[in-house]
Amino acid sequence: MNNTGLLVADRSRARLFVVVPADNPRGKLRLVERVTLVNQETKARGRSGAGRVKGERNTNRQAGPVHPIGAQRERHRLEHERRFCAEVVEHALQLTADWDRGVMVLIAEPRLLSLMRERLRTALRSEIKLEELAKDYSGLSTTELERVVVGQRLIL
Repeated sequence: MNNTGLLVADRSRARLFVVVPADNPRGKLRLVERVTLVNQETKARGRSGAGRVKGERNTNRQAGPVHPIGAQRERHRLEHERRFCAEVVEHALQLTADWDRGVMVLIAEPRLLSLMRERLRTALRSEIKLEELAKDYSGLSTTELERVVVGQRLIL
């Protein structure tokens, strides 16, 4: 069987699987989870020191308009997502280090897919093919993920 990996990610976590032949005759494949990564920045974001969610708006009308920090906040979130993508790509490289050739299937929400795609393409060896799907399947169980991957013919 050809080496096949599956990377399923969203902003808060990423899961790396390898595909192995199924033990039972009815199933064609089985996903084995190798690595689960959690983006600590998204867990901590939006919390004040006391553990309450910070307000996004200025509710005091006498204090004037809200400061235009929305753009800065978005750049900050983007930088955290880039760092998380770099960490995920490092783990994907470790997973594929001993592969002669194979396929890595990247399934991520569209925004994260755009951040991770080029970084993963340049990092993987040319013998390892990269396939992509812009969906957020990170919340699915392993069994549900197996069903979706086979149903959409991402892994044969």
